[in-house]
Amino acid sequence: MIIILYLYYQNQVIRLKNEIFLELKNYSYTLKGKDFKVDIVPNSPDIKFYQLYNSDKEFYIYVPIPSIKDEVLKIIYPSVKIDKEISKIKKQVLIIYIVATVIIAFVSIIFASYSLNPIRRSIQIIDNFVTELIHDINTPLSSIFINLKILKKKYNDEEISRIETAAKQIASLYENMLILSKEREKIQKEIDLKKLITEEVEVFKNNYPDIKIALYLEDKKIKADEAALKRIISNLLMNAFKHNVKNGHIYITLTDDYLEIENSSKPIKNPDRLFERYYRESPRGLGLGLTIVKKLVDELGFRIMIRTTDNSFIVRLYFKKGGQSHPKD
Repeated sequence: MIIILYLYYQNQVIRLKNEIFLELKNYSYTLKGKDFKVDIVPNSPDIKFYQLYNSDKEFYIYVPIPSIKDEVLKIIYPSVKIDKEISKIKKQVLIIYIVATVIIAFVSIIFASYSLNPIRRSIQIIDNFVTELIHDINTPLSSIFINLKILKKKYNDEEISRIETAAKQIASLYENMLILSKEREKIQKEIDLKKLITEEVEVFKNNYPDIKIALYLEDKKIKADEAALKRIISNLLMNAFKHNVKNGHIYITLTDDYLEIENSSKPIKNPDRLFERYYRESPRGLGLGLTIVKKLVDELGFRIMIRTTDNSFIVRLYFKKGGQSHPKD
């Protein structure tokens, strides 16, 4: 549209020049009129008669004087009138631009709204499906845990423990979906982080017997929302176990300032995108774990940093927003 209006402006300027030339030429025949200025200037080989010249402020033509060769008439079109005509053209172009922009914007909004309606409906269907799915998962999941408790009292063998661990992982996925589907009520309480981390490690350890685990945990208590903090640690551990390598390792360090989880890993292609929803670099998982971690970390006022090497993945969770940077970052 800008290109079209620019060409229109140029065309109007050319039209104005042609009109000015005709007025100057007509005036040269009679020299009657008050709007033009006339000057006598020396003749030169460069001067061409009845050709329009222009400077920054005026338009003019040269006209020969009968019987005189050394001097010519210079007929000048008034600069005030030129400025007025140029301003009129600019104003006209501006009005066309504004009107065209409003019309195009209006039409664009209508078409955009129309074209996005199927997407909105699809998103609404997905949201409703997820909500119903979360509701439907809760009942059988509760039943599984109740029956597992009964079985453990009767048999208490390793197979039942593995089933319980798998059920807890399903429950963890359920909690992730629940966090994404609605706002949670935040309950602040004092939490023993060392105890919480140890318990969460036990949940995963039985399902990944080939992974070496080393804990370096100091005593640390913190006041925060327990459900959110538990979800953060659970998701970080799930990520460390699930995306590890065969006979790999996990090193967990807890200090007064931060929690660090380091696991052996294949090279990460796009570490900057790991917190994006649904982004994943392997077929395993839904790409939601770290997204939820980032969401909850921000809610708690913590800070999280990720560092990767060719064979390791390191995540550090600072318990204060202004925590120190990773020593190798």
